[in-house]
Amino acid sequence: MKYIFVVPLLAVALVGCGKNEAAVEAKPEAAHEQNTVTLTKANLEHMTLSVEPVTLGSLGMTLKAAGRVSANMNQTAKVTPTLEGRLVKLNFDLNDRVKTGDVLALVESPELLGKQLELKAPIDGVIIERAATVGELLDKGKEVFTISEPSQLWAIAEIKERDIAAVKIGQDAVFTVLPYPQEKFHGKVVLIGNQVEAASRTLEVRIAVDNADGRLKPGMFADVEITTTMLENVLLIPDSTLQTDGDDQIVFVALDGNKFEKRVVKLGEEQQGKVQVLEGLKAGEKVVTDGSFILKSEMLKGELGEE
Repeated sequence: MKYIFVVPLLAVALVGCGKNEAAVEAKPEAAHEQNTVTLTKANLEHMTLSVEPVTLGSLGMTLKAAGRVSANMNQTAKVTPTLEGRLVKLNFDLNDRVKTGDVLALVESPELLGKQLELKAPIDGVIIERAATVGELLDKGKEVFTISEPSQLWAIAEIKERDIAAVKIGQDAVFTVLPYPQEKFHGKVVLIGNQVEAASRTLEVRIAVDNADGRLKPGMFADVEITTTMLENVLLIPDSTLQTDGDDQIVFVALDGNKFEKRVVKLGEEQQGKVQVLEGLKAGEKVVTDGSFILKSEMLKGELGEE
């Protein structure tokens, strides 16, 4: 009887061990399912989902600064009389384009004994300032016109003292101005100032800008971004893919059919709507952009249902 009694116990024990092993083996699969959202046909009919592939690319690290648009002072000249006299004639006005040697104005000077002094354009360009009127008595050296070439301008960025070391000549820069807030204008750093302004603790950095269409005007305020470092061959995703789950940043990866897997990601730098991925994704995997919040909500509903 003892022997017969022991056999069932062993059988029960063996069956019990088999259940435990099966449970252990099932855990990874269950964990995988827990991180997967499966949408029904009805779900898909009432939501919009967009996906984009994880790509390898370049990410520029930028430094932001306040700035202003300025005339290109290397292509700007003042027109002044070399003698005292009375301004008797103006041949050009604001916004007129002139060529080197054009007679811009005439001045009567006692020193010329009845002859008129011709004020000529020293450079090609556009008259951007006029500082005198006909009949006005002019001192020697009095400014009458300012001529500048508006197709080549400068953007002057005010760089904070702590950021000066990051700026180098030749770096790319973009900026926006109030009249065209959605458009980015491009240029390159061509000069770094040599003196920090005492009150603001900033240094002026000069950016050369093409202005062939003439839309930029000297004096405009500018929001400037200078690309100081370029990260090459890094994994990139749009920042619209990211959702927060507790302390984690997550994305949803599109699987076959109507399944989407929650994936925890480790992130690096972020610039201009792109985020560097350090861990959690591979190039070519498709991540949900529009609709990721809906998938997060569906997953939370599933978790609450299980509880």
